[in-house]
Amino acid sequence: MPAAALMFLVPVGLVACQGGAPAALPTTGTPSALPTLPRGLPTSYPSDLPAGDVPVGDLVPKGNVVTGTWYARTSAGDAIVVAWQRRGADPFRTERGMAVWLHGADPGSPWRPIDAVGFRANRDPVLGLTAVIGDVTGDASDDALVFAETGGSGGCGIYFAIDLAEGARVFDRSVCDTSIVPSTDPVGLVVTEAVYAHGDPHCCPSATRRSVLTYAGGERWTTSSRTTTPA
Repeated sequence: MPAAALMFLVPVGLVACQGGAPAALPTTGTPSALPTLPRGLPTSYPSDLPAGDVPVGDLVPKGNVVTGTWYARTSAGDAIVVAWQRRGADPFRTERGMAVWLHGADPGSPWRPIDAVGFRANRDPVLGLTAVIGDVTGDASDDALVFAETGGSGGCGIYFAIDLAEGARVFDRSVCDTSIVPSTDPVGLVVTEAVYAHGDPHCCPSATRRSVLTYAGGERWTTSSRTTTPA
């Protein structure tokens, strides 16, 4: 995928609820290709420590505080997903970011960031960044499903999935009134969304649609099943 590709398929805009674009242009590719990093993010961690012993505060830009840490085992090595926000800032309007660190990505640097994204408070604020670790691509290797919450009455935000072994983003979707979680049988993603008929108030959608997506390689996903349940 070209290095300028952003959020896998299209440039990330908080189109569901807000406008803007990430502060850094994250890239996809192999672990040997260093992404364009958010401002101040370290380019390596030099000590060859097990994932659980790495001080995660050293994996985020200085002056920021870690808000979440997730550990994964991949076919390419152990990975750490870490989220941060600016220290002491208004939690409802502050710079935030998330990075993926892979062990063994570079023999000269035992730990190295292979993907990262930053959100600026004045252009594309998010209320929080969370992740779920699990295989969503079907290669028996952990991936990360990340949610960047943008707020709004519909619980709006951006979901994106990262193939941690490849250092590649394989899915993104800006949503409202929708949740996306890993699927185990079949392996993939479960998308549950409200379905509104004309005139439905926001409180009361006419139905709920549940779709199971399976990974087809590259940027492609197929719908393996879809059901709609009336409210």
